[in-house]
This record gives sequence, structure tokens and C-alpha cells, in this order.
Amino acid sequence: MASDQELIIQFQASTNREANFTALLKKHQQKVYYQIKRMVTDHADADDIAQLVWIKIWDKLDGFKMESEFTTWLFRIAYNETLNYIQKQKKQGTNPSNSDLLDYENATASTDSPKSTEIQIGLDRAISQLPEKQKVVFMLRYYEGFDYEKIASIVGTTIGGAKANYHQAVKKVEGFIKQL
Repeated sequence: MASDQELIIQFQASTNREANFTALLKKHQQKVYYQIKRMVTDHADADDIAQLVWIKIWDKLDGFKMESEFTTWLFRIAYNETLNYIQKQKKQGTNPSNSDLLDYENATASTDSPKSTEIQIGLDRAISQLPEKQKVVFMLRYYEGFDYEKIASIVGTTIGGAKANYHQAVKKVEGFIKQL
């Protein structure tokens, strides 16, 4: 499989643009979707935001200068689009739906469910209660395994700020889980 850089160079050279874009999309769409879904929890909203992200990537890929990794740029766009959505919801007086999380909790609430599912539900609840920046930093570090430099670039902070946000988030998550 071609690297992100090779696909972008071919896309920018107008060499089979759709095939190169599709290869990038297939390679990264699942991670982008799950990152968005962790922030908004509703499947339909996450799908809509992800579609907006990929449209924006298509529109701006010609101007991508490869000064940073493609994934950093991609997650930065996904982060900004998701924040824009959340802010719109708050202005309209509606909160992003938690119906998918509730369905997930109800479906796994039987006595036969494994202990790991209960832990995951507790973790999801704890993460959902974090302030937005701490939530995103925590998810990028915990779920994606990104280093602090990449996280700082995505969320628009310093490396020290990313570390501080992560460690504050970890303390809050631990505190919340201990209460369970």
C-alpha cells in the first residue's frame, strides 16, 4: 500500500485523483469516525461530521504542503469540525445526543455481560464528563497512542499544555471510576 505522502503527491499531480483520495479515505476513515464519535456519541451526527471532514480534505488537499504528517492535519480538521458542531448545538440550545451511549448501556446491562463491558461503560461516562480539550487530548493519547507533540499540533496548544491536559484528564477519569 502506498504511503500517505505518495498518495497526496499523486493526488496533487492530478494523477488519478479519485483513486488516490479513496485510498487515503479507506486508510483513515475508521479512525476519524471513531475520534468524532467519541466526542459527540451519536452515530448520525458522527457520520455527518465525518462526511464534512472528508469534503474539506478533498477541497484542501491540493494545498497541503506536507510540513506536518497527514494524520496530524486530518485529525486537526476533524477536531475543528467536531468543535464547530458542538458549539452550534450549544447555540441552538440542544445538546449533542447521547442516545447511542444509552442504547449501548441498555444493551450491555444484562447480568451475563462481561466485567470489561461495565468498565468500558464507566470509562465512556468518565470521558464524556471531561472538558472538551481534556477529552480530546485524553482520547488522542489513550485510544490513538499519539505522542504529545502530535496532540499539541492537533488541538493547537503547546506540548506542555497537552501533557497537562492529559494528566488532569487521567486524574478526573480515575476519580470518576473510583466512585463507581
